[in-house]
Amino acid sequence: MISKKNIEQLFEKMRKAGWNMEQELAWGYFFKDENKDALKKLADELQQQGYEVIDINQSYPDKIYWLQIEKIEQHSIDTLHQRNQDFYQLADKMNIHTYDGMDVSPVDLF
Repeated sequence: MISKKNIEQLFEKMRKAGWNMEQELAWGYFFKDENKDALKKLADELQQQGYEVIDINQSYPDKIYWLQIEKIEQHSIDTLHQRNQDFYQLADKMNIHTYDGMDVSPVDLF
């Protein structure tokens, strides 16, 4: 589970690397499960909430499916921590094996 302390450390590293944390960034979020249909159902729900579905793919050799979604938004430590908590709860509610965390990249302007 991603703790608030983990997020504080992430933000500190990003600031030290020159990231402007006061702007919108492309935040990616990941879920995994053995059931592709369950992830498709989750993807549909999240798409209705404004998330872009990037991909559902299968990893080898474990054959686990991964759902990747993305949303361009600005986060503070508190809002990202809350988003993670919400996604852990959503995964549990929808019987998804796990919410597996997030990544971030600058918004591609082109």
